[in-house]
Amino acid sequence: MLFNSFQFIVFFVVVLALNQPLRRWPVAQKLMLLAASYYFYGQWEWQYLFLVWFSTIVDYLIGLRMQRTARPRRLVTLSVIVNLGFLAIFKYANWLIETVNTGSATLGSGFHITPIDLLLPVGISFYTFQSLSYTIDVYRGVLPPRKNLLDYALAVAFFPQIEAGPIVRAREFLAELDGDQRVDFGDVKRALVLIACGYVKKLVFADNLALIVDPVFDHPGAHGFWDSLLAVYAFAFQIYCDFSGYTDIAIGCALLLGIRFPQNFNYPYAAESIQDFWRRWHMTLSRWLRDYLYIPLGGNRKGRARTYANLMTTMLLGGLWHGASWNFVIWGGLHGGYLAFERAVLGRLRWWNADNPGSAALRILVTFHLTCLAWIFFRAHSLPQGQAMLANLTQPSLSSFDAATDRGPALLIAALFVAQLLGAHLHYKDRIAASRGPLLAVALAVAIVAIIWFAPAKTAPFIYFQF
Repeated sequence: MLFNSFQFIVFFVVVLALNQPLRRWPVAQKLMLLAASYYFYGQWEWQYLFLVWFSTIVDYLIGLRMQRTARPRRLVTLSVIVNLGFLAIFKYANWLIETVNTGSATLGSGFHITPIDLLLPVGISFYTFQSLSYTIDVYRGVLPPRKNLLDYALAVAFFPQIEAGPIVRAREFLAELDGDQRVDFGDVKRALVLIACGYVKKLVFADNLALIVDPVFDHPGAHGFWDSLLAVYAFAFQIYCDFSGYTDIAIGCALLLGIRFPQNFNYPYAAESIQDFWRRWHMTLSRWLRDYLYIPLGGNRKGRARTYANLMTTMLLGGLWHGASWNFVIWGGLHGGYLAFERAVLGRLRWWNADNPGSAALRILVTFHLTCLAWIFFRAHSLPQGQAMLANLTQPSLSSFDAATDRGPALLIAALFVAQLLGAHLHYKDRIAASRGPLLAVALAVAIVAIIWFAPAKTAPFIYFQF
């Protein structure tokens, strides 16, 4: 069930209508939300609900047992093995088999492994990380084990975030269940602004930018420098509008149900460094990788060489989390290299870190283009496809710019970039949500008209559903 479908709108209206009167009976309310969440997830492939249930029961029991055993490390290790084991089987097994078969063919060996016929469960990367955060936090003593299975099951499966985030840690979600879930008029305004903004990002911008991106990335050999350059820029904003649009809708829907999710995007293309970019892009994943991978590896506490190695390891694994492909490994490796270079070199350059508008503008432009370079491998379906896009970009030709076809996309991309820079300072959504006059009504009306007028006839699934 897609957020950008009429089926979801009907589903959510029904859930919202049931949620309000059930607030007086918390257990009934939670049961309704859990049933709705399982129904929502089961619309994709109901058989994979068994994976959600199995992961939920295993980690729930491990959490209960953790404080009653002298060897809790064994239990948290079991949780890691079970959760990452399922992730490895469904997401990486065929990639490893393909890699082995390719190596075998290259060496002239007749060895061949038959791929496994498996469909990747939607959202498995997200609910796996959410479930792992629970057992690790219980092991660390920062979260008491939850004795109420209903609460924990809802933390894993809550429908606004199970498929593509944000990655809401168990302690964050359970604190919301235990807190005041009343929704006031300010919450309603903020939720409506987030939902409207999310749909505009997805339907008006992301799906139309895909019309620029897809033909070029799917057949790079048939296109030249300008087409490729515009496609790379367009993809940077397509994936931002697509993914941040999804999370805006998810956060808004959860807020209407009385659950407050953490922020997941903060105008990432206004970042002045790659480190700053990761503080603004997919923030819940960044914090998860920092707290459960980078810091346990040693962080920056064990010397420069170890710090660089930890950064590279974290980003390589972060790349692999996105998908079973060498392209994602390259994408993660580039970001790891960027982060290490910033610490080793750029952090020591006085002119680079100067506090003036010129230096800040330079940092933003360089960071944006480094990010776009990495996006090439993220978007390309294969390594040769990514190499072909790079080859097109190394052969600049000003004469290939066709004003009739290229001017419109170039102006749209420029406008979206300026909107990022202004948004980082003006915070449009917060201002509109906080307004008391007609601004809110006008903004919502404009959003509805824009969706009706500009949304393409055929919309696409959200990009992060494949992860």
